[in-house]
Amino acid sequence: MGQTVNDIMEYLERLAPLNAALEWDNSGLLIGERDKPVERILVALDCTDEVANEAEDVDLIITHHPLIFRPIKSITSDTALGRRIITLLRGGASLYSAHTNLDIAEGGVNDALFDALGLINKEPLMPPDSGEAGLGRAGALPAKARLDEFADFVRKILGLRHIRYFGSPSFPIFKAGLVGGSGSAYKYFKEAAAKGCQVYITGDIKYHDVQAALDMDLCLIDATHIGSETLMVKKLVEYLRGGFPEAEIRAAEFDKRMEGWFGHNN
Repeated sequence: MGQTVNDIMEYLERLAPLNAALEWDNSGLLIGERDKPVERILVALDCTDEVANEAEDVDLIITHHPLIFRPIKSITSDTALGRRIITLLRGGASLYSAHTNLDIAEGGVNDALFDALGLINKEPLMPPDSGEAGLGRAGALPAKARLDEFADFVRKILGLRHIRYFGSPSFPIFKAGLVGGSGSAYKYFKEAAAKGCQVYITGDIKYHDVQAALDMDLCLIDATHIGSETLMVKKLVEYLRGGFPEAEIRAAEFDKRMEGWFGHNN
């Protein structure tokens, strides 16, 4: 007998244990049956309408962001969430999400971003007593760079059309901190500055966050939420193929609504 949803879950949780997820999170099996056989797997950042429709011939969808995050009172086609759940139930696809546990994991979201940027001397950004132990990364650039040069390098590596950065363009950068996704908060800035970082990379940066960071002499690069996390989709496909070579495993088609962010289809 081939692999089941439960077999895939157990293999994923070797990489990103569920008990490592932050307590407010909703990682794990969200829709489906543990003992269902799995031959085809689709990996995506989000379960959008496009992904749900693409999963017509798929047994299991694995996403980073949970489709179901807060308690829901109804499942109807009147809402985007309800429409996606109904599409999955009709097609028979199970849905599993690895969110903050995959952010924290060694080899997870933040490591994928760290490695892609060629940083060295890796260390966790958040300390053991922070309540977010192991989240984020900090490390040195192989060689000093100006802020504007480094920001453009990040843009090119992530395939973004444009990128925002905050700080003097000529500011010298030796060390960077990062949290993939939505990591714009004072607590992350504080840890990055304390670790000697001159720049911090994340997504979803807001106006007042910029002021708080610059007051610490910490420059910011907004690599966007999707840009800083999308590398993990291909990494997950590779990881799953290593454990289940007989299964058909593929990345979801690029979400066309996001094309404006990218210089090419990620």
